[in-house]
Amino acid sequence: MAVEDAVFTPEDIFVLLGESLDLGCFAAQPRNLNLGRFKAEGSSAWRERLVRRFGPRDLVDDSGEPCPRLQAVLAPLAGHGVFIADGDSPDRDDPIEHRTAVLCLTSDLSRATAVVRDGRGFRLRPFPEERALWEAEFLDLFGLSDRFAWAERAQHYIGGGVQLEDSTFSDALKGGGNAVRRWCSDRGIADSLQLERVSEMGNRFFSGLSAKEMLSTDLRQSVFPEDFGYGVPAPVAGQFRTKGTLIFPEVALVHFWGVSPREGFDWFDHSQSTELCRYAGFDFLGPGEGLLDNLLNFYDYPEGGNEY
Repeated sequence: MAVEDAVFTPEDIFVLLGESLDLGCFAAQPRNLNLGRFKAEGSSAWRERLVRRFGPRDLVDDSGEPCPRLQAVLAPLAGHGVFIADGDSPDRDDPIEHRTAVLCLTSDLSRATAVVRDGRGFRLRPFPEERALWEAEFLDLFGLSDRFAWAERAQHYIGGGVQLEDSTFSDALKGGGNAVRRWCSDRGIADSLQLERVSEMGNRFFSGLSAKEMLSTDLRQSVFPEDFGYGVPAPVAGQFRTKGTLIFPEVALVHFWGVSPREGFDWFDHSQSTELCRYAGFDFLGPGEGLLDNLLNFYDYPEGGNEY
C-alpha cells in the first residue's frame, strides 16, 4: 500500500510519531485524542489497532514501527520545524476545527509533508523531492492553482507598533481610492496604484476576488515541554515566530501580520510584551515570486520604523 493512499486516525499518527502530537497539532491533537486514557493505560491498544490495519499492508512492522518510506514521510511532522495551515487551531473562542490541511516542514526546510483531512481521518501527502515543484504542489493543496496570478510588479511594506485588532488596512481597501491613498500617505508609501486597483475590484458587485487565510508558524528555535509524558510541540522557552496572512490570489496580494522576537522582550516571563513585537504589512508578489516562499519568510520586527 502506498503511504499516500492510507487514511490514518489521530491515534495512529500519535503512535507513529513515538507518542507525540504532530507539529501542527492537527491530526494528533488533544481534541482528537483521549490523552487521559493514554496516561492511565499507555498506547498499547492504539498500537495494536495500528498493526492490525497497516501491518498486512507493509506500512508498519509487528511492533508498530513505520516502514522506511512512511518514516521519511512522517519526519516533517516531528521535532522543531515550520508549519503552514489554512486557519488557526481551535480555541475557547472558536472550538470548531476549520483547517483542511497543514503543511509541515523539517527544520532545514528540505522536506515537507502535508497532513490532509479525509472524513474522520487524515492522509499524508509528501511533497516532491525536487524543490522546484513545491510551489505548484502548494497551490494545488490549498485549492489556489486556478486562481493565483502574479501582480504587475513586486511591492513590499511592513510596519511595527501594530495592535492585534488593527483593521486599518482592510478598512482602507473597503473605503475606495481616497482611503487607500490616505492610508499609504500616512505610512510613507509613495506608490498606491496597485492597492487602489485592488480596492476598485473588491468594491465591485462582482469583484472576481477571493480571499484565503493562512497561518505560518516557525518553531525551529523553540524549547518544548518535557513533563507531559508525550511529545508536545508548543514553545515554553526559546524563540518562535508566527505570521498570519490574508491572501488575494487573483492579484497576488498578501496582507500579513505577525510577531517576531525583539531584543529585551521576554515573551515567556512577560507574555504581554508580545503585543510590543507585532508587525503588519502587505506584499504584492511579482512575476516569478512564489507564494510558498513568501509564507515561509518570517520577517524581523522593523526597528527603524515603517519599511517600504
